Amino acid sequence: MKNWLLFFRQKSLVVSVLAVLGFVFMNVQPAWSEVTQTAVVVTTASDYSSGAHSVVTVDPVGGPRVAQNNLLPTKSDIGIAAYGNFFYRIGRYQMNHLTKFDINAPETPIWQFSVLGADEDANPHDMVFVSEEKAYLLRYGSAKAWIINPSAATEDEFKIGELDLSAYDDADGVPEMHSGVITDGKFFITFQRQDRSGGYGSWVLNEAWMAVFDTETDTEIITGKGNDTMHGIPLPAKNPQSIRYLEENNTIYVQCAGDLMDAIYSGGIVSVSPSAYETSLIIDDGDDDNHPYGNIAGMAIVSPTKGYFVGYAGWEDNSLYTFNPSTGDVDDLTIAYLNNKNLAGMETGAYADKNGMLWVCNATDGELVIINTADDSIDEIVSTELNPQRVAFVTVDDNQQPETSSSDDDDDSGGGTCFIGTATDGSHDFIHKASIFSLLFIGFLMAYFISGRYPEARKSGIKTES
Repeated sequence: MKNWLLFFRQKSLVVSVLAVLGFVFMNVQPAWSEVTQTAVVVTTASDYSSGAHSVVTVDPVGGPRVAQNNLLPTKSDIGIAAYGNFFYRIGRYQMNHLTKFDINAPETPIWQFSVLGADEDANPHDMVFVSEEKAYLLRYGSAKAWIINPSAATEDEFKIGELDLSAYDDADGVPEMHSGVITDGKFFITFQRQDRSGGYGSWVLNEAWMAVFDTETDTEIITGKGNDTMHGIPLPAKNPQSIRYLEENNTIYVQCAGDLMDAIYSGGIVSVSPSAYETSLIIDDGDDDNHPYGNIAGMAIVSPTKGYFVGYAGWEDNSLYTFNPSTGDVDDLTIAYLNNKNLAGMETGAYADKNGMLWVCNATDGELVIINTADDSIDEIVSTELNPQRVAFVTVDDNQQPETSSSDDDDDSGGGTCFIGTATDGSHDFIHKASIFSLLFIGFLMAYFISGRYPEARKSGIKTES
């Protein structure tokens, strides 16, 4: 009888220890699971005479967020991209350079390299990352995209290749490559194909296309949707601007503005299958007689059933609409504060952070309007002093080792200019698993000693059978 009591006492102790360990394992999270996200915003003066950038904390939800404004003033035509700890300010028309910054020193350039090459005006529009050592730079004023090394220490190490995109040229000799996204080892590039040979005000919008390249070999993929010279995908709307890939439904979305100058409604929002290369016009901007939203001048995709777009009624007269990306159904205007504001001229118009908050650039009032996408309420309004144009998010692991010239994150920013994701280094996952294994081993050792015969027998004075 006493032996049975001892047996159950020992087993209950073992079960208790294992239960406690199980609770610990269920709640253990690696130290690097917490991330800090910071928004970097390029801004311009109201007369477009100058520009700068702002840095804004993403947390806390509900505010107050902290902004540093008017950092490193420059000309006004600038873009932004981010990867790991770093962000890159893109000097566009007649600037033709790329400037790298560490988010921990947002006013101090690490380097600035020319992207002009032999072209008269490269006019870089977008930077799309494959890894910390490879990215594509889309040069709007050229027929060649550059393959670059963002971790380069010298200008000689910076350019590592080219993509010849001259097959998509129109009459002015360049295809107007504008934005891109990477998914499943494929790089999708949009071409506006605006014939600008007639001079400003006489541009002609040709049929828009999308090319697909293999990111391993940098060779073009024949989609079966093209022709003898252009092997990519013709788009059913003109003047593509923002492009987004949504993993949840494995779909690429392309926002096309049509002709903003002459109010010609040839745009909309297009869905593209990244495997079958099929396209569908899910929202049509209308025609001369019926154009309920105006031109569609910006887009954000939050989920398969929630998206936003900027309706362009006229210069500095824009509004934010919500829609269902799966059905194309458009909701009524739900955010009255953003009606008839200057939300256009920024190409993508609105951006989502790690908390599911939508960051809308309100260039009428020099502010960021942060929207809770769950109910479309305004979470906070943050002043940027100058007028905000574009946003990128820098997402950093809190316990990541500091870097001086490159990042260890392995992430493709499949969001074109502004949707920035983060991936952790594989070694982090290994360390986390090894730590759990070690804890389990220690737990079994503890269970062994607790359930050993001699400690309990000596304390209780009970003799055990051999």
